[in-house]
Amino acid sequence: MAILVTGGAGYIGAHTVVELLNEGKEVVILDNFYNSKPEVLDAIRKITNKDFKFYEINYLDREKLEKIFEENQIDSVMNFAGYKAVGESVLKPLEYYENNVSGCIVLLETMKKY
Repeated sequence: MAILVTGGAGYIGAHTVVELLNEGKEVVILDNFYNSKPEVLDAIRKITNKDFKFYEINYLDREKLEKIFEENQIDSVMNFAGYKAVGESVLKPLEYYENNVSGCIVLLETMKKY
């Protein structure tokens, strides 16, 4: 059984993934690199000497999110895919609501389905 970590290439998500892998957990990472970099994934592998599955998607994409659940035995989910920059959130409030609220709803509905 695997743990899905959304936003797993971000600062908090990546540190969480390192700890999970070091504890011997199977991890599946989802990230769209909105506020992170692909190089983080290589750093996680280098730090832990362990591999993991990775999907580059936005968790608002229900069809692709469901594919992750179909291809993996997801036991639990840790959601770090929320946008968090205060200044940007003031400039783009609807984008933040869509990602943080609607994205979480899509994730929760998918979790319930699977």
